[in-house]
Amino acid sequence: MSNYKHTVILVLRSGKEFSFQDVELIARHIHGKWQSVIRPRIICLWDKASTQYNLGNIEFIPLNNDWPGTWSRMQLYSPEMEKYRPFLYVDLDTIIYNSLERIFDLIKDPTQFITLEDFWQKGQLATGLVWFPANSMKINTVWGEWTKWGKTHPSRMDYFLRKTITPDIFWQQLTDTIYDFKPKQGVFLTSILPTANLVCFHGKPRIHDAVEKVRWVEEYVRQSYKFDKKKVTVIIPYNKDRGWLREAINSVPKEAQLILSQGNGNWPENFNKALSQAEGGYIKYLHEDDMLTSNCIQDSVRAIEEQNADFIHGNAIEFHVDFNKTKFYRPRIPHPTIEDLLKRNYLHSATLMYRREVFDRVGVFNESLNTAEEYEFSMRCLKAGLKLGYCDSTLAYYRRHPEQKIRVVSNVEKMVEREQVRAIYQ
Repeated sequence: MSNYKHTVILVLRSGKEFSFQDVELIARHIHGKWQSVIRPRIICLWDKASTQYNLGNIEFIPLNNDWPGTWSRMQLYSPEMEKYRPFLYVDLDTIIYNSLERIFDLIKDPTQFITLEDFWQKGQLATGLVWFPANSMKINTVWGEWTKWGKTHPSRMDYFLRKTITPDIFWQQLTDTIYDFKPKQGVFLTSILPTANLVCFHGKPRIHDAVEKVRWVEEYVRQSYKFDKKKVTVIIPYNKDRGWLREAINSVPKEAQLILSQGNGNWPENFNKALSQAEGGYIKYLHEDDMLTSNCIQDSVRAIEEQNADFIHGNAIEFHVDFNKTKFYRPRIPHPTIEDLLKRNYLHSATLMYRREVFDRVGVFNESLNTAEEYEFSMRCLKAGLKLGYCDSTLAYYRRHPEQKIRVVSNVEKMVEREQVRAIYQ
């Protein structure tokens, strides 16, 4: 049983309709609208997590099943989740309009199993918002039935649960502040009372699709990012989509200018040719097989401005795809000098951001280099007297995989290029 007073559980299965963008959007609103000094614990079950790790605002634990669609959420009922109970499960397709703390305050009897009442089928449970009590016979009953029938059960998850368990009470019996985004067939919730706590989306459109249809949804999504429109340009230079381009694109906030620069040239060529299109005062590149954290842009800009820096770097989470493990990267030297970089490159490439003027002062990336382009550029910036800042935040998710350039290019070629760069700046 968990010792935490307020635990929120999310579930993400990658490659379908939801992504990291949805996890970080809901986590930001939960934290941002929480009133108490003691913050909630947010845990996300994720199929890409091979171990438990903590990013500060969100913890990730492995989603250890291959059950399709909503069935993946059956792990919430498994005995391995008992150590996190009691907890509140929240669908990623939920808007936190006011503080989720108000939902926790509704729970007067923490031993009760509480679900939504289906908005369109009165008296029937729905699973978009569920209170999981600790040491519950009802939870154990669900898991027992699931292990008997498993994936052979023909019904949808909600129907399976309706035949197996009866909630002690519905949320709608406790409050009238939970809304359905589609109250009627073909009708969207175009206006909302300020007293609303949650708005539940189920089916299409999803939250990010509704941005273009409903003004208050657009305002909700924009609240996640505190910077001026077009203030930042993110360039994704690439030759081909190796399977992660969509996730990279989705990780870039809509408030930033996004430029996709595909070409047959190498990485520096594809970046350089897009630079003239950049409208932002800050420039960041993103590899097509990596992702930005939702706080990346905001924290990077703040670090540059507060430290009066010309460019910054920070921390990253590395996913070793072939080894199915993760690693947290924090540079051993946060403010390295050019002498430090001559010994070792402490700057994680996925975390770098530059002021636009940097490229006017020192030029663009060296197109003759294939593996040491950002290393040489960092050295050139420091040689020119530009100031390097450090942002102590996790700024990027960096994938290590067999097709990655640092794995495909020979060690001899990489060593030769690094020595060429060192020779220039010795």
